[in-house]
Amino acid sequence: MLKLVFLVILVLGKHAGVSAQSIAGMQEQELEKLVKRAMSKGDIPGLSLVLVADGKTIIKNYGYSDVRRKIPVSSGTLFQLGSCSKAFTALAMQQLAAERNISLDTLVSAWLPWFKATYKDKPVPITIRQLLNHTSGIPWKTLSDIPERDDADALEQTVRKISGIKLHHLPGKEFEYATINYDIVALIIQTITGTAFEQYIQQNIFQQLSLAHTTIGKPWNGELMSKGYKISFMKAREYNAPVFRGNNAAGYIISDAADMAKWLEFQMGIQNKNLFALARETQLRDETVAPAGLSSYAMGWQVSLRGDGVISHTGENPNFTTYAAFQPKKGWGVVVLTNSASNFTFYLGNKIMRLMAGDNSKDLVEPDSGADKVFTLVSLVLAIYTLLIFVFLAVVTIGIVTGKRRFRMPDAKGWRSLVLSLLLIAFLLFGLYLLPGTLGFSWQAVKVWSPVSFFTMVVLITAALGISFAGYCLSWLFPGAYHFKKEIPGIVLASILSGIANMGIILLITSSLKDSVSIKYMLFYFSLLLVVYLLGRRYVQISLIRITREIIFDVRVKLVEKIFSTSYEKFEKIDKGRVYATLNDDVNTVGNAANMIVSLVSSTITAGGVFLYLATLELWATLLTIGLIVAMSLIYTSITRRTQQYFEKARDAQNFFLRLVGGIIDGFKELSLRRNKKLEYRDDVAKIAGEYNEKTSLAQRKFLHASLLGELSLMILLGTAAFGISELFPGIEQYKVTNFVILVLYLNGPLNIILNSVPGIMQLKIAWNRIHTFINEIPANLNLETPSRPLKKEQVQSIRAEGIAYRYGNENGKDGFSVGPVNLEVKRGQILFIIGGNGSGKTTLAKLITGLYTPSEGKMFINDKEVGSGELIEYFSAIFSPCYLFEKLYDVNTTERAEEINRYLHLLGLTDKVEIKDGCYSTINLSSGQRKRLAMLQSYLDDSPICLFDEWAADQDPEYRNFFYRKLLPDMKKKGKIIIAITHDDHFFDVADKILKMDLGKTEYVSDGYKVDELLSR
Repeated sequence: MLKLVFLVILVLGKHAGVSAQSIAGMQEQELEKLVKRAMSKGDIPGLSLVLVADGKTIIKNYGYSDVRRKIPVSSGTLFQLGSCSKAFTALAMQQLAAERNISLDTLVSAWLPWFKATYKDKPVPITIRQLLNHTSGIPWKTLSDIPERDDADALEQTVRKISGIKLHHLPGKEFEYATINYDIVALIIQTITGTAFEQYIQQNIFQQLSLAHTTIGKPWNGELMSKGYKISFMKAREYNAPVFRGNNAAGYIISDAADMAKWLEFQMGIQNKNLFALARETQLRDETVAPAGLSSYAMGWQVSLRGDGVISHTGENPNFTTYAAFQPKKGWGVVVLTNSASNFTFYLGNKIMRLMAGDNSKDLVEPDSGADKVFTLVSLVLAIYTLLIFVFLAVVTIGIVTGKRRFRMPDAKGWRSLVLSLLLIAFLLFGLYLLPGTLGFSWQAVKVWSPVSFFTMVVLITAALGISFAGYCLSWLFPGAYHFKKEIPGIVLASILSGIANMGIILLITSSLKDSVSIKYMLFYFSLLLVVYLLGRRYVQISLIRITREIIFDVRVKLVEKIFSTSYEKFEKIDKGRVYATLNDDVNTVGNAANMIVSLVSSTITAGGVFLYLATLELWATLLTIGLIVAMSLIYTSITRRTQQYFEKARDAQNFFLRLVGGIIDGFKELSLRRNKKLEYRDDVAKIAGEYNEKTSLAQRKFLHASLLGELSLMILLGTAAFGISELFPGIEQYKVTNFVILVLYLNGPLNIILNSVPGIMQLKIAWNRIHTFINEIPANLNLETPSRPLKKEQVQSIRAEGIAYRYGNENGKDGFSVGPVNLEVKRGQILFIIGGNGSGKTTLAKLITGLYTPSEGKMFINDKEVGSGELIEYFSAIFSPCYLFEKLYDVNTTERAEEINRYLHLLGLTDKVEIKDGCYSTINLSSGQRKRLAMLQSYLDDSPICLFDEWAADQDPEYRNFFYRKLLPDMKKKGKIIIAITHDDHFFDVADKILKMDLGKTEYVSDGYKVDELLSR
């Protein structure tokens, strides 16, 4: 007794008559495991398995014929055979030809004179043999031309529909599978016999072979007919396919496992040998044309050229799949009947046949789960995206209803953008509409043969495009507070489309390695994807550039607004270097991020799409790839986190550097007085610049190391794809390995962009955080929108200080130098001189009086009414020392006051020095004395009721000093102005009505009236 016995014989308790080498140790548990794995991975609800070996037959049944009703599959469960039906039709034709002495080389036109076919616009004849061998030249895409019909003349109408067909090649020259060939054969049988084909095959084939439960088109017992299932959304779902009665002969014979066992035994010559000689004729391969791969077609059978002598055929309908195969010399055969459109049916049957032959090689790999996985994943992404757009539309709608968004008619540019967007979407939808044509299918055929997930994906794509455009239009017509937000839907849509198009281009190129899609469609979709990618990238990039520049503008305006809302007292305490760095460098870092963001988004979408596609090729290899990338990313992230501190320190050094630069600008005069001082300051600038350079260089070197590590990892990844996948996954097809290598090579670009964006993102984050931290830390304490309304100049009768004092704080939080308390009053038409030595507190007192400082204690009054610092400053025109001149005259209508301006320029001796054009000085490059005279012009034009002059005459020559005290001040006094001047010119004290002397922050005395005269007489 043989040590190894065939599974079916084990079950029956008998010994097999085949050698151990033939069955290769195939065990029952091994087969059970194989079948159940195929059913699980292939989403097959029910399956019947027929095994024949050495004249012994066994039938095994698995799963359910009706999942909902939990009806198990039995040997009598009926299945559609799909294209395995063709062998029956071929036998019927052989039988009829033998009975009627008809040559298979007879022309089709002999029986169907109305049927025409052309090749390169010339009529060509087709023979019956060429139909049976699929060498007629009729293209396979005619499958989509088969009409959904269930009437008596459906067969003839099906054939008439393709009459006049343009052939792909001359008949008899090439093999091209086209299911409708067998419908034409069936119509010839029907025409010759005058009997409906269904009736003829029932009587002459099924009955003669004792296939009592085998029918065509309709089951003999509806209760035994299995439900059909189509895989959609990663699960087999019940599907009632349309009726294609005109295609019965090619795909709609219905049988059960018991009858298929008889049919298999008949084809192998084991039983019912009456028609076996004719069956043998159908099993002979067509040697007149080149084989199709490792097989050659016979008549309803595929003959293997692998040297194993296997004859087989697959059958696939929208909701059933079948596999039948046998080795006539060895007496082995397999039939697999399933109620699901699963490609695992063919794999399982083929695998069992090989195992029976002792072939346990791993070159036969499990198929992937099909396109349904891709369609499902894409549908899920689209559903999430569509939901987000609906949320966005809801937010916009709420904004419109609440009045936060108001209608704005688009300008010409806006209308042009909307129209171009609509045209692009129309172009995309047109490309989507043409998609079935690339496979030679109609949409009706796609609906029948493709998973429901495909149609869901198409609907979601259409919906996503439609509502995205709606959101784009709505945000354009009803912009929000930040007008650039209206572009966000368009940018998001364009980014996604551009990324998908970029991904699509590479997938289109790689898929061309194995697909035989017409070149015109390949070029069309390549052009479509290229246009979408370039236009989408251009739109996103231009939009982001514009938006980032607007963000720069908004941030800068917000910063300036916040600074201008800060009192002078608080502004003095802000680090000037920080102001420069934030307004310039940090804001520019944010603004220059547009290109990086575009590349990052596009690369991320592209990489995600490529990974999605890779997963459909080989899931485990893709997971390995992703694992390597994740590990690489973790290492990269760990390194980059450590480098962030260097960027932070470099940014701090930049603040200090710009502070020193400000010192150069403001204190160059002082630095120029001492050579050693200038050299030491230069060394400080060089030192901090060196620190900034060193820290930035160190951070960038760290990132370079991380980047090189990333590139090394990508090269290792590429090597793994090129050399490791075949070893790790030995069953993977070569085209998949090739695609994997190409796609991983392509991923090198997007992944490098993503990794190299990390330094930019980090610097962007630092800049953004510093901007907002600075904005939040600016001590704004004024409201510019509600300015005070000071009295008119002629209404100001007096200004009075009552016990005002100011205390400076030091680093320890304790009070430092203090000024006051000071009591004084100056009335309309009076002049007050403030005198005292350096450091006596004169300038601090001036800042208190003008409202630039808020008193630590005490009060200020205008016309005996208490006023705050924010209101007090509105009454003053001041010239401080040193004075600062703006090139533009602000808050002055120079056109209306041109005559007055010219008079003052003449009065101040500046007529030949300065002109005022378009509200600006022609020059401010003047001597310090002349600059102060220009400042006096501004004071005249301000025409404020109170004027403060801080050492104005100090830089004037004797003539203008005398002019200031003897002419300008008395004139202002006559006009009723209150004048406060800080001065050391004791020769002109007689001009003052009051003199206040400061010493060490305290008021030494205040003299007025006779006390001034008395002081002068001393």
